[in-house]
Amino acid sequence: MKRNEIKESLKWNVEKIYQTDEKFYEQAKKLEDLIDKVVKMKGHLTDDADSFYEFLQKEEKALRLLYKIRTYAHLKNDEDTRKSEYQQMDQYSQNLHSKLSEAFSFIDPEILSAPKEKIETFIEKKPELKEYKQYFDNLFRAKEHTLSEKEEKIIASYSKLENNPVNTYMLFSNADISFKDAKKDGKEVKITEANFTDLQEDENREFRKEVYENYYSSYKQFENTAASLLDGELKANNIKAKLKNFKSARQMSLFANNIDEKVYDNLIKTVNDNMDIMHDYTKLRKKVLGVDQLHFYDVYMPLVKSFDKKYSFDQAKEIVLEALKPLGDEYVEIAKKGFEDRWFDVCPNEGKRSGAYSSGCYDSDPYILLNYTNNLDSIFTVAHELGHSMHSYLTRNTQPFVYGSYSIFLAEIASTTNELLLLDYLIKNAQNTDQKAYLLNYYMHSFKSTVYRQTMFAEFEHEVNKLIWDDKPLSASILDKIYKDLNQKYFGEAMEVDDFIATEWARIPHFYMFYYVYQYATGFCSAVYFSQKILHGSDEDREKYLGFLKAGESDYALNVLKDAGLDMTNPKPLEDALNVARKTLKELEEMIG
Repeated sequence: MKRNEIKESLKWNVEKIYQTDEKFYEQAKKLEDLIDKVVKMKGHLTDDADSFYEFLQKEEKALRLLYKIRTYAHLKNDEDTRKSEYQQMDQYSQNLHSKLSEAFSFIDPEILSAPKEKIETFIEKKPELKEYKQYFDNLFRAKEHTLSEKEEKIIASYSKLENNPVNTYMLFSNADISFKDAKKDGKEVKITEANFTDLQEDENREFRKEVYENYYSSYKQFENTAASLLDGELKANNIKAKLKNFKSARQMSLFANNIDEKVYDNLIKTVNDNMDIMHDYTKLRKKVLGVDQLHFYDVYMPLVKSFDKKYSFDQAKEIVLEALKPLGDEYVEIAKKGFEDRWFDVCPNEGKRSGAYSSGCYDSDPYILLNYTNNLDSIFTVAHELGHSMHSYLTRNTQPFVYGSYSIFLAEIASTTNELLLLDYLIKNAQNTDQKAYLLNYYMHSFKSTVYRQTMFAEFEHEVNKLIWDDKPLSASILDKIYKDLNQKYFGEAMEVDDFIATEWARIPHFYMFYYVYQYATGFCSAVYFSQKILHGSDEDREKYLGFLKAGESDYALNVLKDAGLDMTNPKPLEDALNVARKTLKELEEMIG
């Protein structure tokens, strides 16, 4: 479908940011002037309270304009990525972003060169600075891990080299690696990264086995190369952690969001203590599929027939708004406004970016890119991305700009909470037992893939980082053994753990994201906690959740959650979430087992 064939009501209203491209370029020139004005203040940021506040205002003005420019450019480019004028616009905005980042690189070191007591005196003298207190507390928290200007420049100069392992890995996994074709009904079937999972859902088990073995054989062939790339990635982070006076690479990673390492350890221990759920789910899969031996080429086979019902976007809107009613009138009215004010870009069109996301900036509406295909998964995507956008909207309309975003640690909680409220609504309104069984299995599969699998990844990542920290070797055979043993532990005796799956670590790009994956699991468990409180708790519980959505970065992530009633330094919320999984599995077993 061509974009001009789509109704305006199904396209996002980017003109609310800038009515014309000319206005965009006019504002971009204005930004360049603002950058120069901030740079001219270099060396005098902390002379006195008034000049300090003047600097902060100018910096904020520049940043707000930058984010608005970046938002407009990338949204226009994503509408049709084939248009050269918007490719150039997006590249121009990226270059502006790089220019600002480089020009403003003096700011944090210059502020940190002043005693913290001096900044606190400014805050006492000038009331307008009081709202920045949390910002400065967070900035000075990093002082003990900030080296001299000369040392920081040396480390920064190696930043481009640091990206070599991940850049090489992405080229290798996305462009260079190829897989031997599999045969089905006498015909050759091409295997790619994009279609591997779909092929693993084929009903022909022998075909699935061939696809599985051909796929992992390619990674096995290059696993020494993959091990060398991962070794390079991990060493770069571990060396930086030692240089910056951290006790471990993990401490450095979690320090950015002020996350207590107990959160990571609690996750791994609690999931390990509740491994019976994963083992029982694997046994149920083996029983339902009716196989003597369960293999990894059986793990994607659907246990329950999926919905074949089609839903228009208007129907999706009504279902999602109905499902979100437990959040209260304020939330639902804003969400309804989002549909009416064209936050969404709904339909696929020629040249449009694939996938889905929530975007926007402090001075714009949220914007949601969809490629809506009228199925149940598309409705879950609507709920998920709307959750992100509502989190952004409520934060930006409550907090000043300096706290108008939220930590990566919190980012997936609101979106997943929306999905779980939708899931609860659909289960309660299932039209027959097949639909209900499908939805219960959907929930269990989410626990399996988002809690157990991501925790397994987190455990693997931590084990290999400890080897690097202790200057121990990291070969393909060592990685294979660690990964194979973890699969055996997580899937249990019902699963045949072979040498092919031992090399799966080589196909996981998340291991180049440096202690990131654990947040998928903590985020999902947090969403289970909040969804249960919203559905079965009090009005106060709901208000606390809305308070979480409005908090932004006004406090550290763990404190924001604690204020909403969720203490992630305590294993109990994780245990409670896994008990929901245990209850769901029991209900599913009664229906299909």
